Amino acid sequence: MKDLSLNIGNIIWIIGIIFTMGLAYSQIAHLSDDIVVLEARLEKKIKLINESEDRIVDLEKELIRLQESKCKHKK
Repeated sequence: MKDLSLNIGNIIWIIGIIFTMGLAYSQIAHLSDDIVVLEARLEKKIKLINESEDRIVDLEKELIRLQESKCKHKK
């Protein structure tokens, strides 16, 4: 009888481990999906920052050009 209870205990323990591994795999798969979404959002933000930076550079060049032309008119 003792051997039978040990075997049932071992079976329950193995089932518990398999269930836990399934939960862990599920969480890893979910995190993987989250990482893909975050990477896409990050790429969009990086693109927006780069576009904004280019626009700032263009505006600074335009400002310098306007200041230079204003100085030429005063002379």
